[in-house]
Amino acid sequence: MHRRPVLTALAAMSVAVVLAACGQDGHDGGQGGTSAPARDGTLTYALGDEPETFNPGLQDGHTDPVTELVFRGLTRRDADNKVVPALAESWQIAKDGRSYTFRLRKGLTWHDGKPVTSDDVAFTIETVKAAGADSPLARNFTAVTSVTAPDATTVRLELERPFAPMLDAMAMAVLPKHVLNGKKITDPDFGRQPVGAGPFRLTAYKPGQYAELRAFGGYYEGAPGLEKIIIKYVPDDSARLIQLANGEVDAANLAPQQAAKVRGKRLEVYPTADYRALMFNLTNPRFADKRVRQAMNHAVDRDAITESVVLGYGTPAKGPLDTTPYASAPGFAFDPARVTALMTEAGYARDGQGLWARNGSTLRFELSTFAEDSLRVAILNVAATQLRQQGFDVVPTPRPRDWVRRHWSDLEVFVVGWGTPYDPDTSVYGPFHSSEALAEGGSNFGSYDNPAADKALEDGRGTLDPDRRKAAYDAFQQALQDDPPFVWISYLKAINAVPDDLTGPRQRTLGHHGYGFFWNAETWRYR
Repeated sequence: MHRRPVLTALAAMSVAVVLAACGQDGHDGGQGGTSAPARDGTLTYALGDEPETFNPGLQDGHTDPVTELVFRGLTRRDADNKVVPALAESWQIAKDGRSYTFRLRKGLTWHDGKPVTSDDVAFTIETVKAAGADSPLARNFTAVTSVTAPDATTVRLELERPFAPMLDAMAMAVLPKHVLNGKKITDPDFGRQPVGAGPFRLTAYKPGQYAELRAFGGYYEGAPGLEKIIIKYVPDDSARLIQLANGEVDAANLAPQQAAKVRGKRLEVYPTADYRALMFNLTNPRFADKRVRQAMNHAVDRDAITESVVLGYGTPAKGPLDTTPYASAPGFAFDPARVTALMTEAGYARDGQGLWARNGSTLRFELSTFAEDSLRVAILNVAATQLRQQGFDVVPTPRPRDWVRRHWSDLEVFVVGWGTPYDPDTSVYGPFHSSEALAEGGSNFGSYDNPAADKALEDGRGTLDPDRRKAAYDAFQQALQDDPPFVWISYLKAINAVPDDLTGPRQRTLGHHGYGFFWNAETWRYR
């Protein structure tokens, strides 16, 4: 049964909390008072998510703005997310896919003035690979048997088997050997005071407050157009909108319900590979039966959530690769009759309250998310209402971000976000392969374990043949359809408000949290 008026009202209640804090008359967005945008070459940008470290070797493919601006890899991605040269000017690949030779640009320098050489590249790959569970990206180098540096600008990788995402994997930032040699990759000082070779260098960092970056004149493509970028960490959505309106920041990442309230700024609205879903903790026996998880997928009306919560800044989700050329997930239709059939097959019956119960106990679980994220909380509230209408005993309980980060294994069902727009391996291997389970230190936070999905993921990364890769990811998406680890909800668009006179931002499909917005920030400047 569709209850769109009820769902819309609930979403509006969640949104009202955010907008009420901003008032009705204060949204000049930099038009008056102290809110004029900077004209000294400085851009101050507010976003909600602060990384635990700026060390790219410890990040899982979702590169935050600071790390993206400070570092560069041998490769990078262009406006179409295609791999292009970065620190490497060219490369050669053996026909069998088991040897890669990269040639670095001449004259590259680190922010401290030291030269970037092939030794740094070899050190980076060897260090990340040896880090194992300490580095989520170690999974990209398990096939590498040797890394050699014949001269200062040549790096050669030998692989025991083909690894299709290798060029994409080489977009991982190169680390400075002269700074990290003899230290663990987890060195906290480097994570707070990194030395890179990107267009901006980190000059100040106050955890929980801001990171200040200044243009690096030695960048290989030339000095950036902006002199300074300040990334301000403001976890609360409403606070970001207030600071944007008051002129405390020049630009900000916004939630969908805030876009219409912005005045005096230009909205940059980009597609993303960033989806929201309800993630099951599959160590919890309540979710062991896949029919229960299938039923919950059929209990959610994604169109209603996209309409009432995402407000058109997104699309209903079918699976984890919907925005890629590999998209083939059938998806789940909102179907109460199918919910009833599946739950009955699983041995449940409705009790006196209309809730699914078995052996005298309802299927009761806590649905949680980051309390500071108004969009996730709104999704949580509407999804919880839909699930309860279909008989699931849901307890909606938003949690503080810091609490969640300490208690991933204690969560029952969680409004999760994920997705990268690059090679499909970067988006699905970490969160869904059983070897990446949370208990093993990986990114598979729900501890999903499906042999068919594992095989498909391994086939997808192990062949260079485009047709075989497509077949592998088709099989992977079908495995997730049969045995769902998530209740898929919606893909989001990234909404960023920027000064009208800022030139340079260029649209491309972005990743989780809208990361990648600064992908060409070295070209930005004020008119």
